[in-house]
Amino acid sequence: MAYGAADDFKKATMFAYTRISTDKQTKEDKKEVMRDGKKVPRPAKQKTTLKRQFKEIQDLLKKEKLPQVKPENWFAEVASGTKKDRTQWKALREAVLKHQGKAVVVVKDPSRWARNVDAAVDAWIPLKARETPVFAIGTGIQTGHDNDLRPSESFFFLLNSGFAAQTSQVQKKKAEDAVVRQKEEGVLAGKGRSVYPFARNDPLRVLQANLALLSDKGGLAKLGRLVELETMPNGMSRTATRRLIDFNAKFLSELNDKEQQEYFDVRDFIQEKLRELNSDPWATKGNNKGKTNFAANALYRMTGLYMKEPWNHKVPTFDFMNEVIRDFPTYLSDKDLDRRAKK
Repeated sequence: MAYGAADDFKKATMFAYTRISTDKQTKEDKKEVMRDGKKVPRPAKQKTTLKRQFKEIQDLLKKEKLPQVKPENWFAEVASGTKKDRTQWKALREAVLKHQGKAVVVVKDPSRWARNVDAAVDAWIPLKARETPVFAIGTGIQTGHDNDLRPSESFFFLLNSGFAAQTSQVQKKKAEDAVVRQKEEGVLAGKGRSVYPFARNDPLRVLQANLALLSDKGGLAKLGRLVELETMPNGMSRTATRRLIDFNAKFLSELNDKEQQEYFDVRDFIQEKLRELNSDPWATKGNNKGKTNFAANALYRMTGLYMKEPWNHKVPTFDFMNEVIRDFPTYLSDKDLDRRAKK
């Protein structure tokens, strides 16, 4: 038997279910609206992500030459796919069971129906009994029903739901482990300072090589001008040198030779990676080489405190920094996650 829509779908009434988890909402989704003089959450059907999900379903139905979903037969909500008491999920089933004639429940993919195998099965049992399949149009698989069993498709539908549940648990455990690892590595989220990856020369190295200028009359101004000239373009301004001198004094007094070399090794690594990513998240205006690069943001975020105060934080390992770049969404701030989802 071929997978995909059955022939009788063309004469069926389509019911759509769209869902997004609370923590997966974009900044746009979270915007509130005024109602009776108070700010309240935007209705689910007005949320950008769910509107887009519904449009994808409608577009795919049209492509397959299947009936469109009428507005009153669209059920949408913000809820975890592991919950068994989702309001709109239950309302959808009730509406379908009361419907006279052939009906099909359409979702974008199995994970929208449920992210829990037991919940998925419990929810479709009464639908299958009335010959109503749940059709994941994005993947082209359905649950079938008592007179059209489709065991292979039902299995893959469940497999996808189960995999989604497993992924959720893995992601949760990974996030919890990441927090512990971050603390152990001494790379808690925070702001730091630019390492000037696009400067002609590293400002810190230029400063250290010319500290003798400070003993001259007007030495601070001379050193500032030199650092600016030796690092331009995209280097440090002379007015910022004062802060770098203070940092360097503590750097030399608090860290031994080995620890200083470790710092420069990490600094060199970050500079190299930022050049590869074509981004310097903490650069002053005009120094950024490209559009927002979230991997670069994550790298700076997770190494920021060490780069700012290496005497107070453990050296981040190269394995850890590579992991941050490779799996950057795990290490982004809430603000960056919202910005990334919005894109």
